[in-house]
Amino acid sequence: MNLMLTATCDDTDAFHQSYLAMKPEFADWCDTSRCVFGKIDDNNLVELFFDVDPPKLQAWLAKPSTQQTFEQHNFVPTRYTFEPLNLG
Repeated sequence: MNLMLTATCDDTDAFHQSYLAMKPEFADWCDTSRCVFGKIDDNNLVELFFDVDPPKLQAWLAKPSTQQTFEQHNFVPTRYTFEPLNLG
């Protein structure tokens, strides 16, 4: 599964620093070499994750440290799944 999310937060730059600190943990549930973080503006962002293992992602999302980071930044995501487009 591939995952895209849009999100709001109190400060995108501050959340990005937390994202970078947490990124090594992503290897448990996705391909970290292909993760993308994009700042839209001071309070909005987009993230892309590839080859996501949903049960492992759910376990990571349930961790107290993950929840604490989300609460600290008032991080509110909207998640979408997507598949590559085959034009051939």
